[in-house]
Amino acid sequence: MEQEIALSAQTHRIHIQTLMANAVDLAVRHVESGGLPFVGVLVGDDGWVSEAGVNLVRETGDPTAHAEIVAIRQAVCERPSGAAGAALLATGEPCATCYRVAAAHGVSAVYYAVDRHTAAESGFDYRAGYSSADRTHLQETAQQLGVSRRLAPFTRYLELHSTRSTPSTQLR
Repeated sequence: MEQEIALSAQTHRIHIQTLMANAVDLAVRHVESGGLPFVGVLVGDDGWVSEAGVNLVRETGDPTAHAEIVAIRQAVCERPSGAAGAALLATGEPCATCYRVAAAHGVSAVYYAVDRHTAAESGFDYRAGYSSADRTHLQETAQQLGVSRRLAPFTRYLELHSTRSTPSTQLR
């Protein structure tokens, strides 16, 4: 029984890694089509995987249309339990607002490819939004995944926008 549980946990971890790698690839494509390097995906323990959410702040003018929130909105519409109990995968560490929305919708875990400090080096500095007094359990337990190419969406964004001004923190 212990061996089955260990194998199941290992299989789940591989599944999460694969889905994160796919999210990173989607983020590169989104950047190449004019978008921002943020993608969010929800994964249920039962194998359910949400449609990927991409950051739509520029396209919609909605300052809350972050990739993670877009994915959560889609999950609420397509699944009776919404995001409850699901893990959130994000190409960039979620901002404080996204952590709060995920917690409010019952997300059980957060995994990210690039942390907030690395995102800031690419011009997406949303670190000021974090407050030590306002930390959620999800933020405390979030884990960075060491997927290959994790920097690719941010690097590609910089390549395409190197002569332009840096992105606004409001877009994250």
